[in-house]
Formats: sequence, C-alpha cells, structure tokens
Amino acid sequence: MQDRTTDFVHPDTRRAENYERLIRLAGEIGREPDLDSLLYKILEKSRPWIGAEACSIFLEDKKTGELCINSAYGESAPQLNEIRIPAGVGIVGKAMETKSIIRVDDVSKDPRFYSKVDKTTGWVTKALIAAPLLDGNNCIGVIEFLNPIDRPSFDEEDEEEVEYFASLVSASLVRIQSNAAAIERAQVQRDLDLARDMQIGILPTRFPTQAEFANLDLYAALDPATEVSGDLYDFFPSGDGRLFFLVGDVAGKGVAAGLFMAIARTLIRSTARQYKDPVEILSQVNAQLYPENAAMLFVTIILGVYNPDTGEVVYAQGGHNPALYIKETGSCCYEDHGGQPLGVFKDASFVMASRHLGRGETFFIYTDGITEAMNEDHAQYGEDRLKETIQSSKSQSAKELVNDVLANVRGYVGAAEQSDDITVLALRRT
Repeated sequence: MQDRTTDFVHPDTRRAENYERLIRLAGEIGREPDLDSLLYKILEKSRPWIGAEACSIFLEDKKTGELCINSAYGESAPQLNEIRIPAGVGIVGKAMETKSIIRVDDVSKDPRFYSKVDKTTGWVTKALIAAPLLDGNNCIGVIEFLNPIDRPSFDEEDEEEVEYFASLVSASLVRIQSNAAAIERAQVQRDLDLARDMQIGILPTRFPTQAEFANLDLYAALDPATEVSGDLYDFFPSGDGRLFFLVGDVAGKGVAAGLFMAIARTLIRSTARQYKDPVEILSQVNAQLYPENAAMLFVTIILGVYNPDTGEVVYAQGGHNPALYIKETGSCCYEDHGGQPLGVFKDASFVMASRHLGRGETFFIYTDGITEAMNEDHAQYGEDRLKETIQSSKSQSAKELVNDVLANVRGYVGAAEQSDDITVLALRRT
C-alpha cells in the first residue's frame, strides 16, 4: 500500500484510488479474529493509507469513563498504552462527547488540545483528525490520525474518508467485543454447570431402605433458583443405630452460597464422628466457620438425629424455619423455633428440642424458599398455605408428601420467576 505523495494526481483519480484501498483494508480488518490483532491491523494499514505520521485508537474504560490509548503506530510514534485521558477532555474527548468528527489544522491554536500527552511522550502534534467510533447512538471510542505527511494539514476529503473508515473500525470492534462477551458467557455457564454438577454430586440421592433403618421412610428434594444452590439437605448414619438428618439455608444464592453450603456440610459430617449431640455438633462447626467467614455468610439450620427403634427425634434449631409435626391423621402443627445461624456469631446459641413420632407420623422441614415463594402478584405462599397443603395431602409416603408440596408451590407461583432455592425433607415413622 503506497503512501500519499506530493506528485500531482487528478483529484477524481486520487479519490478512486483511496476508496479502492479503503475497500481492501475493510476486507482485511473484517477478518481479524481478536482485539489485539484487529488493533494492530488497523494501525499498521490505516496510517500509510491516510498519509499520517501516527494513528491511535482510544477505547473507553467502562469503570472510570476515561479514554485509554490502546495502541499507537508510526515511525516516530511511541507506544502509548498507559496514557489515559479524562472523559470529555481534549479533542479526542470532545469527539467522543459530541459524537462528531473533529479536524484541527494547527493544534497550537486550539484551546481544546490536551498537551499533556505530548509532554509525557515527547511527541509533537501539529495537526490531527479525530473520528468517533459509533455503535448506533453509542460511542465506544475514537480513532485519531496525527500529522499528515508532506502536507501542512488534513483536508475535507481526508475527513470524509476517515469518517467512513471509522464506521468500518466500529463494526469490527463491536463484532470482536460481542464474540469475546459470548465466549466469556459460555465459560461462565460452563463453570456454573460444573459447580451445579459437583453440588448435586455431594447431595445424597439414595434414601435409606427398610433393611438399613426399619420403621423409617425418608425423602428429600432440592430445587435451586439458580444453577448453584445455597440450600442443603443431608442425612447419614450416626454409628450407634440412629440417623442424622438436616436442612440448611445459606443467606443468598449462587456460587458463593453454594461453596459455603458445601463447607458447612463437610464440617457437620466430620464433627458428627466425634459428637452425637446435635447442639454440640453445631457449636463445634460454628467455632470453625466463624473465624474464617470474612464474607459474613451464614446458615440457618435444623440438625436432627432419629432413633428408628423408639421414634424419637432430637434436634437443634439454628435460626431456621419452624419444623412441622404431622400426625397420622394428616393434621399438623408447627414446632417451636429459635437459636442463631451458623457462621456469624462467635458464641452462637442453638435450641435443643425433641419430638416423639408415633406410627405413621412425620417430621417435616423445609427452607424459606417454600413459604416465601411469590406468585405473579408478589404474594407469598406463606406458612398457613403450607400447613393446609400438608393437611389436604393424601400421601402415603415421604416421597409423595414432598412431591405434593412442591407441586402445590409450583402451581401457586405459576409463571412468576422462582425467587429462592427450595428444599424439603420429610421423615416418617412407618
């Protein structure tokens, strides 16, 4: 690609040649796959095409609004990657602010000129053209050409060509930025999918059989609001013939809540090997969670232990929703609740309670994703409706009861978006 010279060329011929080179240049930059190679191609090819000593591209820092010189190219032009120009300052800032091309024949006579860049780099700017890079009504940056070669200043024809070229640059930048954003979203989604699969993998899905625990029917389900849940259910043998079970709810949802949930579950399981009392287990777990909890996340929880021989449930309440005691007839009532969550109080207190289950009676625990589920009118499902749903259920097993409740909640919510994770556990003495 040849530089412009001072040899006489008929204006129409020169314009035709310039646009021919511009079309070829458009094809080259349109094939670039990433931002760095695109910027290099633009700067490498456009400077000799327009006949300028240097070319720079300024892109906006979305956080600060400043314009950053991503690249500069020219035989005597320094690399200016670290230079930042405040929003609206200088000719470049005005071009972005007004979304219009600006040509300056002598910058020493233009009060808008931001001389700090020249002072910082030692470069001497004489004349320039600054063209906004527009994406519809949005300006994403500015391309600037400095000091025309063998001419005192740029002219109107340069303005016209640079304005057209800027539109090609904008289209290429938007394409690459969109591709990069799509790749980033895909990576985030893959990470979320992996986190979800890992979380699902640590939740028990094989429930106790009669051969393992006579007179016991247990079932639980977790329905996350996002890919990764902050809710938790678990159950595991105590080693003395009893069965530990729990439901917990981490404040918030998403990856951070899911990670905190996984840590809490691991600590509970390991601590239960040494201690058999639910309150003591939670106290020991809290002592480990509290000092390392810089994010101030917390878990409301009910941790219980069931004796299948006697039907006795002994449980610790840690600021969680009240459990439901369901009689064989289907009538039910809420248990007392209290205690403090895990993780946020150095000396958190937990309330001990117990309930004897007769034949056909059920201990039912859940997270507030049930009672706080909202329909399209933003009305909550509520504790009264949960109690009515359970009393009207004709279920003959823990699984049927859990599914009846979940189905009723989904029907109530309708087309409204699920606002929180939902977890339910039913333990029935058969």
